[in-house]
Amino acid sequence: MYNPPMGYIFDLMTRCTFDAPASTIWRETVDVAAYPQWWPAMKRVTILGEEPCLQYGSEVSYVIQGFLPHSLQFQTVVTVCQPFSRIEMTATGDLRGVGLSTLEEQGNRTLATFRWKVELMSPILRNLSRWRFFQKLFTWNHDFTMRRAVRNMKARVEHARL
Repeated sequence: MYNPPMGYIFDLMTRCTFDAPASTIWRETVDVAAYPQWWPAMKRVTILGEEPCLQYGSEVSYVIQGFLPHSLQFQTVVTVCQPFSRIEMTATGDLRGVGLSTLEEQGNRTLATFRWKVELMSPILRNLSRWRFFQKLFTWNHDFTMRRAVRNMKARVEHARL
């Protein structure tokens, strides 16, 4: 089995506030089958199991592509699922690491934090990520993707509240 040397660990965090209760944001977050409808980077999402929404033990396969001309294929397993507040998962495939999503209700608003600590496993991306320029470029690509996702998620949440 190929065991590549340790690559650069990306610590990626997106924080945003929604003018909606945590329960509304939770419904959007756990409905992974709907991601491609509002998240342009999500090219394919496949839930491996019977349950259509994320829950403890859920396994999901993703294909994502941001601004850059490469896609990433990875799988996640939900290791912690506390409804309306927290999801933790592990990732394997082109990404290896852990993800954490938290929701904090603050009155009629919700602070959402999405954080990934991952390394790239594709040999070419892994080698490129050792260079500071590419670390910044890959981080920018992630941030670009997340800004679009948050913008579209906010529009869905606001529309649902009308």
